[in-house]
Amino acid sequence: MVRRSLFLLLAVLVLLAAAAGAAVWYAKPQEKLDLAYRPVSIVDKALDMLQLRKLEVRLSEQELNDVLKKKLSEQPQLRPNVTIEGARFEQRGDRLTAHVNIRTAANVKVGAALDFALEWRSPDLIVRHTATRIRDWSVPSSWLQLEPIVVPISDGLPPLIAIREIRFDPDGIVVALKLP
Repeated sequence: MVRRSLFLLLAVLVLLAAAAGAAVWYAKPQEKLDLAYRPVSIVDKALDMLQLRKLEVRLSEQELNDVLKKKLSEQPQLRPNVTIEGARFEQRGDRLTAHVNIRTAANVKVGAALDFALEWRSPDLIVRHTATRIRDWSVPSSWLQLEPIVVPISDGLPPLIAIREIRFDPDGIVVALKLP
C-alpha cells in the first residue's frame, strides 16, 4: 500500500512538472524585442509644419512606437517582480496593442500582448490598459492591471504653439496645433 501511494505521489509530481514545463514553453516570447527607440522631436515636426503651412503634425505608427518605448524604458517595471524587457506597438485608430517580452521574479520570460485604449486629455495622450493576452489565453484583469500611461505630447513645443486636439487615424496620430 505504501509503495502504491509513493508511486501515485511520484506520478502526480511528474505530471505537475510536465504541466509547469508546458506552461513555461507556451508563455515564452515568440519574437525578440527590445526597448531601443529613436528620439522623436515634436519641435522638428512643428517646424516642418510651419514650412508646409499646415497646422497639424502627423505621428506615424513607428514614431508613436518610439515615443511609447521611450516612456517604457524610463520605468520598465510593471509591478514588483515583473519587468518589461522589450516591446513593439501596433496602432489601429484609438486602439493600441503592445507586444511585450516580460521577465518575472522567477526569471521566467513571457511573451504577452497588452491592449490599450488611446485618448486625448489636453495636454496629454493617455494610454489606458484594457486587456492582456498570452498567445490565445486571456489573462484575468485581476492578475495584471496597469496604471494609465501619461505621454506629454506637448513637451518641448515652443511657447507660441499649443495642441488643439489629437485625432487617431488608422495609420498614425494627427496632432492639430494652434497659435495663441
